[in-house]
Amino acid sequence: MSEGDAGVSRTPDVDLVHGLRIDDPKALKELIDTLWSTLVAFAHRILGGAGDPEGTVQMTFARLWARRRDLDDTGSLRSLLYTMVRNACLDELRRQRRQDRILAEDLHPPPPKTPYEDVQGAELHRLAAAAVARLPNRRREVFRLVREENLSYKEVAQVLNLSTQTVANHMSLAMADLRTSLRPYLSQEHDSPAREHELHSHQEEMDA
Repeated sequence: MSEGDAGVSRTPDVDLVHGLRIDDPKALKELIDTLWSTLVAFAHRILGGAGDPEGTVQMTFARLWARRRDLDDTGSLRSLLYTMVRNACLDELRRQRRQDRILAEDLHPPPPKTPYEDVQGAELHRLAAAAVARLPNRRREVFRLVREENLSYKEVAQVLNLSTQTVANHMSLAMADLRTSLRPYLSQEHDSPAREHELHSHQEEMDA
């Protein structure tokens, strides 16, 4: 335990929250001095080389200060800050991946879909979303971070404090559940060629 961490143990969070609520900059400074380096390291593990860990943590402390009057003195400031940093990192990763997708689409625009394909794609998306919603909580959380937030297994493991193998196990179980839920829809033999191609594409994405 570092000297800074020992200081937090001696000072209850309720006192720090009270200090923040009355606009005491010393309370904010104590938090920054104690948690800055560990939060930056945490942000770096999530972002890798994709962002600015120090800038993310600095913005997190600024947001904490901005909402200081609404802080709950029954909670843990440390947990709150870790959650805020994690969410900020995920937002940054989403933003960068969105930019990458837009750039890729600009360079290689996909062929336009027919109205029929749009309707069938929307139907499959609705069924898949319902199947995901039925997954057990942790399995669903892992699936969404991997497939919807585009995080790697290693990144998900860091965010959820799991081993990479545990993340892989959750994904395997999630994919098995989704295949079972969607099998009646995916196995219809009378689909048009366009729909059949789209359904196989969705299944290949799930198998990836």
